[in-house]
Amino acid sequence: KDLSKDMMAHQVVMDLEDGFKMKMDMDMYNMTNMTNGTMYDWMKCFSKITSMSAMLNPEQDVYDSNGYTTNKHWVSGPNTVFKSIMDAMYMGPYKGMYDSFFLMEMDAVPIKQYWLDQFEMEAHEMPAQNMAVRGSQYLGDKWDLFKHMMPDYLVEHINGNAIYNLKNNWTEYLYTAFTSQGTTNMMEEMAFDVAFAMITMAAQAGDPTFAPGWTAAMGNNMTYNSMSMLVGNYANTLLNTSFEFPTYIRHGSSKNLFMNLPDDNVTLGVAYFDMQGHMKETIPTNHPFKKILGLAYFDTPMTEEMIPAPMGNVTLKMQKAMYEPMYHLCEVAKTVDTMWFALSDNYHIVKAPVSVLMETMDKPVLPYVLKGSKYCGERPNCKASMEQAEDLFSISLNYHHDKYEVLYKTADALEFCKAWDTATQGKGYSNCTLSFGPTADDYIAWKISSPMFNVSDEFIPKDKTRYGWRAWTSLWNPAPVDDRQCSTTLYGVKEYLETLGNISKCAVDYVENASGCIGDTSCMWRPMFESGVCMLDPKSVTTTTTVAGAVFNNVEVTMPIVVDDPTTITGNVHASVDRGFWLR
Repeated sequence: KDLSKDMMAHQVVMDLEDGFKMKMDMDMYNMTNMTNGTMYDWMKCFSKITSMSAMLNPEQDVYDSNGYTTNKHWVSGPNTVFKSIMDAMYMGPYKGMYDSFFLMEMDAVPIKQYWLDQFEMEAHEMPAQNMAVRGSQYLGDKWDLFKHMMPDYLVEHINGNAIYNLKNNWTEYLYTAFTSQGTTNMMEEMAFDVAFAMITMAAQAGDPTFAPGWTAAMGNNMTYNSMSMLVGNYANTLLNTSFEFPTYIRHGSSKNLFMNLPDDNVTLGVAYFDMQGHMKETIPTNHPFKKILGLAYFDTPMTEEMIPAPMGNVTLKMQKAMYEPMYHLCEVAKTVDTMWFALSDNYHIVKAPVSVLMETMDKPVLPYVLKGSKYCGERPNCKASMEQAEDLFSISLNYHHDKYEVLYKTADALEFCKAWDTATQGKGYSNCTLSFGPTADDYIAWKISSPMFNVSDEFIPKDKTRYGWRAWTSLWNPAPVDDRQCSTTLYGVKEYLETLGNISKCAVDYVENASGCIGDTSCMWRPMFESGVCMLDPKSVTTTTTVAGAVFNNVEVTMPIVVDDPTTITGNVHASVDRGFWLR
């Protein structure tokens, strides 16, 4: 902001500066002549506070986290702020005054004592080890599923909340290369921290544009350095408050921290469509479900067993379902004895480590994707789910909710099921007058249809495309294709194969199994939360783009296809291959 013109910004800055003067006066003289300003305890750690303005114009003063889809130059504002700081350090009023600085945005939150001591220690270590930039790569798991498709410089970039060694030649080179007006103006097209990674990796690879600067700076494998205990970059990852952060500073808004739902308050209702599956194998892991109810859609005796798990014994109860499979949500609601329940099926496994995130004990996180998102646009069942909700409850939803990612309040779900039964009279699943049984979109539309409902009173909505939401369960194999002869195919072979291509063998085979993951050359282990996750090693994959006629495009990843019962899809696959689908 221009402090001479923006009175609100001016007032905020003056309150801090005057408060600092008050603090200094009180500490030194036990009195002050200042009448305005707010004092904070942290002020005692600093000898001076100064302010400067990047003087952004209205076009620059935006931060569009959705990226280029809405504003091609969305990074202009943050980049201009960073450039203003670097200009001041290299050419402006602070030239020669500092050896290094730590860029600390408002969502970089100190969480441990002596974080300034850690900053000082790490900054002093940098010159001797030829470090130019020192900070944290992204430590969340939002990218894991598609990380192998992302460029290395994006995956491995150090977040901008980092220490910058102003005396290192490579730091100055990065600043100059990024801000220079060349054939491509990176200032307008790419976030500065990502650009720094791209330039560094290109220089290391011998790119003729950047390699001479790297050589002149005597760059090595320590120069661009992600080994820091000062800051951990979790960005928009949703986290539980019980997570013990290893670093002194958490880069991640406090609004993304949530409590855990007590595990005796929730049941996981699992639909067993057949006898396949690996759900039971993943129960002895870190997850919030002390009670699991299995409803089998085949003959099975009622059983109950206790399974030891890190957070306490888990009761797995199996019984034959009383209703048809499409009615699973409502049968679980009628059967459980806990306040809350979640849903899954035997084609999923527990995606440990995982938690049920709540703002309060009565307000869970509600993940969603936008109706107009690329995700929904590519999946006919997404559109059909929202259309069914509108047809049943006269509510046009702007967001799609996955049935297996919503936490249902049992009492509300029972009332919803009564309303759903009434709304669907004369309709049927088998004759395609219903696209689905009860869905999460139906549940939310029913809630919205009540004049007493306010989403912010009952849920904390979070866009899955922006926030790192970790689902409780994940697929080990796609469910069989929908064999109904409906006018529109909502889940056919195309969708089956696309789903199959998004399943990670590493994530399925090595749930909380570090040694097994490390021993598989195609996988890599990442410590995370209570344990860690196994993911596909991006360096082990070569991706190619294949176009099968005009049917669809897909990124093919070479991996074995394992289906416990091939007959569940074989007939449909053969028929579809004749029409132009490719199965590898």
